Amino acid sequence: MSLSVILELGCSGILPVLYKGYTPQWGPGLLVLAAGFISREQIGYGDGWLLLALGMWMPLLDLLYMLFLGIGLGVLYGFCFRQKELPLVPFLTAAYVIGEWI
Repeated sequence: MSLSVILELGCSGILPVLYKGYTPQWGPGLLVLAAGFISREQIGYGDGWLLLALGMWMPLLDLLYMLFLGIGLGVLYGFCFRQKELPLVPFLTAAYVIGEWI
């Protein structure tokens, strides 16, 4: 995913935060960025930046649900197909879609 798209998503979220008084939910994004730093980028920084940008738009519980379900789906996929390294964004997308249908 392009950093410019993530930046646009995050910057466009500033308007609802300022206009409607929403509180940005940066905790999950900062957690993933810290995990990426500690693991020497085994978890990519792009995943953390995406979660930071989504934190401008989504409530905390929805963001956490998407994060943990996405990680769970990635682990399940990796176990079934014997993959050691996977991108997280497709599984976050699947978790978001599942969350919207449930």
